[in-house]
Amino acid sequence: MSGAYKIGDTVERVMVVAKKVRRDFTGGKFLLFQFSDREGVLKGVYWDPSFEAETKIKVDDIVRVKGEIQDYQGSMQLKVNWIEKLDENEYNPAVFLPVTSRDTDQIYDDILKMIASVNNEHIRALLQTIYGTESFRKDFLTAPAAKGWHHSYIGGLAEHVYDMATIANDIAEVYREADRDLLLAGVLLHDIGKLEELSVTNHIHYSDRGRLLGHICLGVEFLDEYLRGLNDFPPELETVLKHLILSHHGKLEHGSPVVPMTIEALLLNYIDNLDAQIRGALMELEKGGPHESSWTNYVKLLDRFIYRGQELEGTAAEGEDDG
Repeated sequence: MSGAYKIGDTVERVMVVAKKVRRDFTGGKFLLFQFSDREGVLKGVYWDPSFEAETKIKVDDIVRVKGEIQDYQGSMQLKVNWIEKLDENEYNPAVFLPVTSRDTDQIYDDILKMIASVNNEHIRALLQTIYGTESFRKDFLTAPAAKGWHHSYIGGLAEHVYDMATIANDIAEVYREADRDLLLAGVLLHDIGKLEELSVTNHIHYSDRGRLLGHICLGVEFLDEYLRGLNDFPPELETVLKHLILSHHGKLEHGSPVVPMTIEALLLNYIDNLDAQIRGALMELEKGGPHESSWTNYVKLLDRFIYRGQELEGTAAEGEDDG
């Protein structure tokens, strides 16, 4: 990041505190900082720091820092003039985390169209109530789908759910015995507990309730809150919807308290696993392997290497006329 500045530049930037060390000298005290964001690292020094900077600002806090770039023994550092800690709603996590390249507003609009196509009036009303809430939309479009492996970036949950819904619509055309409305509801509701399970700041981590309860339990709890506001929601439908959430990991050893016991629950588990594993594998393929080889590094979650392949003979170069 130092290459972006020159000596004498004034800086005002939102960054994460990566390191903080207090030092004393004969004339008083100072704080040494290391700030970072997606663009790199910036060292800083704060002479005669404020009480807040000394006592309240800690490692991993997000701060707005102002100061001037100075030379220190041949390296650039920021002489901090002012620093303040920011609350979660005062900064954009995209400053620190990868973000989906897809248009999440378009994804959300397409999901709303899918919901409008649901024939079962009770399911449609439930989904419209949830997805029609502005606070839900904001949280949903920010959320990752996982801490690691697949869709572990801002907007990842929206991508995951939308792609699953697309697959579910196609599968329902093949397996016409399945209830398409119920399957789509399962897709749109199965991971709603992740809105509370995963916390997004300068990194993705588990909330206290997320670690203690898990997104499956939180998802059923979330659904209960909305069902209480709907009159005459069929008890049988409520039961099978909850079963979809509770069983979507497929096996007890994978975290589901029950295994899938309806056709829609079986399909949901397979669709969820398909999208998670393929997207995770694709993310691995995008990373540089050993010496940029035709193989990825060893992928522990899949227990294998993944072959990138080599350019096949006869493949037309981009833009080349193959006719």
